[in-house]
Amino acid sequence: MMYPTYDLTLANILPPATVLILISTIWSIYTFLHLLPLLQIDVPTEYQEHEAVLKGWFQVIISQGLSLMLLICYARAVLTLPGQVPEAVEWRLGTFEAALPKTREVKYSGERRRCKHCLIYKPDRCHHCRICKCCILKMDHHCPWIMNCVGFRNHKYFYLLVVYSVLSCAFISITISSSVRRSVEEDMPSSHRFLLVLCLVSSTIIGTLLTVFLGFHSWLMMKGLTTIEFCEKTATIGYTGSRTSLYDLGHYGNLKAVLGPRPFL
Repeated sequence: MMYPTYDLTLANILPPATVLILISTIWSIYTFLHLLPLLQIDVPTEYQEHEAVLKGWFQVIISQGLSLMLLICYARAVLTLPGQVPEAVEWRLGTFEAALPKTREVKYSGERRRCKHCLIYKPDRCHHCRICKCCILKMDHHCPWIMNCVGFRNHKYFYLLVVYSVLSCAFISITISSSVRRSVEEDMPSSHRFLLVLCLVSSTIIGTLLTVFLGFHSWLMMKGLTTIEFCEKTATIGYTGSRTSLYDLGHYGNLKAVLGPRPFL
């Protein structure tokens, strides 16, 4: 079985490093300049605003829970192998035609799809990634932000990563707005005011962009399509506007095919 090989160049490392810097920056500002003031830890109990403290603990539980799920999904999307073609003899080039597993996808000439780089026959929905330098099962696309391909084994973690990112950005944008308003009305260091606005603007912009991205990938998932199949239209039937995937299992079946029996992690 051929495994992905990664060249640790600046171009490959920069996108995931940028993601981690953004996550840590937004989390730090939100935690230290919004949550901790709400919790009023440095204020004696008799002088605390108990309603604000309760609100603070509620926001701590939700925000930190979403952040934890986001980081777990990010780590699993990065570290999980996307799925490679088995080293079974029936997939090797030169195998007797009758011994080859049946596939739906063939070349225009009717011949079996094959990879000249990996020297194997390609299963359905398998594509060669020039960056990972191997064939990926049910390849969706190569994502530079996770420095990995999105394929059969890590599609779920990639999708959930986007889901938890959208939820985190939305929750942070909504809740931190009260601290931004307070920064305008009350005296505080200019640097704190700047950082609060930066957190609000960053989470709003990132959340908006990811919401559009999530909508597109949710539509693909419910249709039983991958990004490559959507672009190439090689695994669809029907006319433009009403195309369906060759692998469409219905909405519930398509959902379960990606998320499995445990859809939250």
